[in-house]
Amino acid sequence: MKKLIVGIALTASLMASAEDGFDDDGFDTEIIAIVVENTPEAKGLLYGSVELEAHYNIDNDKDLSSLKSLVDVIGEYKLDNGNKIKGNLKGYHDYIYDLDGSNYVATPKDYENEVNLNELTLEGGINSKLDFKVGRQIVVWGKSDSIRITDILNPLDNRTPGLVDIKNLRLGRTMSKLDYYVDEYNFSAIALHENRFTKNPVQYSDFKPTAVDKPTNMPADSLKNTGVALSLTGAFEGYDMGLYFADTYVDKPYLKNGILHYDNKSKMVGAAYNQVVDSFLLKAEVAHFDQIKYNTAANTTIESARTDVLLGMEYNGITDGSIAYEIALREIHDYTSTINIALNGYKQEKEYQQVIRFNQAYFNQTLDLSVVLSAMGSSAQDGGSARVTLDYAIDDQVSVSGGVIDYIGGDNLMIDSYKENDRIFAKVTRSF
Repeated sequence: MKKLIVGIALTASLMASAEDGFDDDGFDTEIIAIVVENTPEAKGLLYGSVELEAHYNIDNDKDLSSLKSLVDVIGEYKLDNGNKIKGNLKGYHDYIYDLDGSNYVATPKDYENEVNLNELTLEGGINSKLDFKVGRQIVVWGKSDSIRITDILNPLDNRTPGLVDIKNLRLGRTMSKLDYYVDEYNFSAIALHENRFTKNPVQYSDFKPTAVDKPTNMPADSLKNTGVALSLTGAFEGYDMGLYFADTYVDKPYLKNGILHYDNKSKMVGAAYNQVVDSFLLKAEVAHFDQIKYNTAANTTIESARTDVLLGMEYNGITDGSIAYEIALREIHDYTSTINIALNGYKQEKEYQQVIRFNQAYFNQTLDLSVVLSAMGSSAQDGGSARVTLDYAIDDQVSVSGGVIDYIGGDNLMIDSYKENDRIFAKVTRSF
């Protein structure tokens, strides 16, 4: 309707100009400005994408290992009082488990079908300096694009490790959030109502083909188990900073009496900083956890503090491209060698993670190349993954992408067990 009104106004303006002659500016733009200004703004928006995605495993007998149709829908609605409701619904069906030629002995739990209400929020302003947002949402802390240090509030969907970036893996969590703004500063206070944890590979899947899933015991979503998170961030000329505090359950279970327990509560204090220097973006993060439970045996745990540190650098002096390097160190305090067992993912006293990322756009930014190398260990000895992806935009609505991911074995036995899952992947996306 808005386009129709503007079109009529343009036609009327041109007709008048044909009779009276054009003025110095061509045709009269005042009519258009008045029409646009008085056109009611749409209250609701609905947009998203539908996709078809396929994976072909190179090194094991799974061959065609996934054939998914996916939908990602985002809806927004503006209320009369200025507040806004926003939601994000994701879902998929994997046809691979319907095929007679499938090489899976059983269907992994929640791998064939899934519907995920990833976000549903009510947000608005209380006054000129105070905003609120309640509901299932995603809150990003820190400055790193590849390694999580202070970014601990949302779990991840990590069932296919290394396939996509962290920003596409975060799972929404129900929170109540207040934001107070003064000058360049933003103070946030968050109540964490929902205790939701990372989705890891399960029994019969590519990355856990034989190991049996253990029963789990997760803390209930109650007032008693509600977590607290606080942040103070500032955006200044040439640099940003953030200070963080959280008192909530960390995303690491421990085993007791044959059950994986997720009531592993810890207080975290952290900070993040980045600064632009010429064509470089420098990054730094630190997080300290006062206590985390680790298994030393099947029914025995100890509590140890842990400190995580990250340094990173991104170079943007390449035309339509960038290259970045990040390195993180996670150190467990009061370490004992009995922590280095399968129940803890073979954690060492000092654990290094390194990520190199290269991005380049071609052909007027219609073709994007992404190369990501992620490695564990100070000299990459513990294994990791390497991913190459090409994305091509056919037009504004349709794009195709594809690539290959190589899982690299190493000294860490858990990461080494992934090395036979190298795959080629392809995807067709239609946006609406």
